[in-house]
Amino acid sequence: MSNLSRRNFIAGGAVAALGGTLALAGCAPTGKSGSGQKGASGEGARAWTGTANGKGGELSVEVITEGDSIARINLVKSRESYGVGTAAMDVLTDLVIDNQTLNVDMVTGATVTSMAFMSAVSDAIDASGMKSSEWKKRDRAVPDEPSGLEESVDVVVVGAGGAGYAAALTAAGAGKKVVLLEKLGITGGDTILSGGAMAVPNNWFQAKAGIADSVEKMAEDMIVGGDHVGDPALVNVICNGATEALDWLIFEGGVAWQPYERFFGGHSVARSLIPEGNEGSGIICKLEKRAEDLKNLVICRNTKAEELVTDASGAVVGVKATNLLTGDAHQFACKAVVLSAGGFGSNVEMRMKYNPEMDEKILSTDSVGATGDCHVMAEKIGANLIDMQYIQTYPTCDAQTGALLYVGNMRLENRAICINKEGDRFVEEMERRDVISNAIKKQTDGIGYMLFNQAGLDATDIATVNAAEFDGLMARNQLVKGDTIEAVCEPLGVDAAELAKTVEKWNGYCKDGKDPDFNYRAAMHPIEGGPYYLLAYKPSVHYTMGGLHIDTDARVLDGAGNPIPGLFAAGEQAGHKMGTNRLGSCSITDIFVFGRIAGANAAALA
Repeated sequence: MSNLSRRNFIAGGAVAALGGTLALAGCAPTGKSGSGQKGASGEGARAWTGTANGKGGELSVEVITEGDSIARINLVKSRESYGVGTAAMDVLTDLVIDNQTLNVDMVTGATVTSMAFMSAVSDAIDASGMKSSEWKKRDRAVPDEPSGLEESVDVVVVGAGGAGYAAALTAAGAGKKVVLLEKLGITGGDTILSGGAMAVPNNWFQAKAGIADSVEKMAEDMIVGGDHVGDPALVNVICNGATEALDWLIFEGGVAWQPYERFFGGHSVARSLIPEGNEGSGIICKLEKRAEDLKNLVICRNTKAEELVTDASGAVVGVKATNLLTGDAHQFACKAVVLSAGGFGSNVEMRMKYNPEMDEKILSTDSVGATGDCHVMAEKIGANLIDMQYIQTYPTCDAQTGALLYVGNMRLENRAICINKEGDRFVEEMERRDVISNAIKKQTDGIGYMLFNQAGLDATDIATVNAAEFDGLMARNQLVKGDTIEAVCEPLGVDAAELAKTVEKWNGYCKDGKDPDFNYRAAMHPIEGGPYYLLAYKPSVHYTMGGLHIDTDARVLDGAGNPIPGLFAAGEQAGHKMGTNRLGSCSITDIFVFGRIAGANAAALA
């Protein structure tokens, strides 16, 4: 199957002019995008609508004009992702209104949404009688650099994902002057794109449910799950620090959590907590707000770190960076640097350098910013890279785009079975990610299918929380609904007769409470009666286990195993923690444990 291009998502929308003068004091729609919009007033104000197809489906805006100026842009309809798409539309709204131009760059990290939003605004401008083509020829507008930006600070943190925010907020909380660099136009990295699940042993929901767990048990699960390749000392730091990291997210970050835990493959018990909203945005958006409120912490978006500066002794004392929109160069002098720019899952060339099997045929769930820039940057000053050949794929991803499928969490909710084109189960649904991924590769067309029914779907909030993804999959025939098994199998070419036998067998196993075929290890729920749903999926690159070699203090080590003074790393940037395979939900624990350690130790040097 071919990949969907961004252009396929952006179709021209119908535009309707809402003639007549508006009494804006009481009639302006409440839905809006942009935090710094100028309100419209006066008898000359008129509203025009424009639509386009965004990543989440139809996107509609209302552009309010006064004469030949744009006074306001209201977001009328949108299902773009919170914290990613919404953040991009806020940026673009302010640029358009403040500069009266459509000559703006797309917000990197949310390009699809940016294109759709600007397409809708352009349509509305055309409906007003003005020409969007002329507005696009006006002076180019780019976001201003942060006010109060200084190039002499205490700590520089590179990469504003979960680990970066943890490090920056911790260092700033110690009273240090901190600059947080992010090369994309939005923050959050892979964390904001994730489900945000966090493994925490001995959490209070386990206690309520009577689940026996321990730090030692989680550490053993991680080490065994990584085939004993991960460093036990680093694993123990993660597991021992999980509860404190969770408390920090709640009481310092303001992050809220769902009142239950989830079981992920490779864990021995259910210990993974899910943030509010069931996505990483429930974490990142809270931390971003905390960071924006601190005067001693400045976030520089669209700013790429390009070189580490060292002194005569080899200690890291600064970072050279470039604003990618303006071309302006910066050289930040500091006492310590924390690298937290994630992995290299979106860099096919780098993937193939270390693991030739991870070629361009395998799509990626990762942020477009996950390109390994800081791996290379640190290696140039002697940092040691470790475990780089270990690259994980997530098994249940969009077969056309490579995106992580949250509808695929029906598997994790114990409400679905995984089958192949022949209609047979081929793997235990709760197995390790690498085991499931490898099993899918062996199936016809390298595609797996997930069967569940309406009763199972209704028992979860998946269709509600992930409505945009759900509808998009249905529209592209990657998720099929039918009253019978035959009806859902036909569009996807799955053997209906064999699948009917598989379902009958599964329901019998559920009644007996035992799965002799694959030893299913979680709660077993029968799939009895329609309507049925069948979801197509395939593996995508999801996480790179390798990275900068660190010690238990998050200090980056050189080839001889010695710490490089002034240099720290955290999150997916740092390797040798997960071994050959990462268990689900352990990454979020890792980034907030080691992110805070890196931030605290960097601050101690300043």
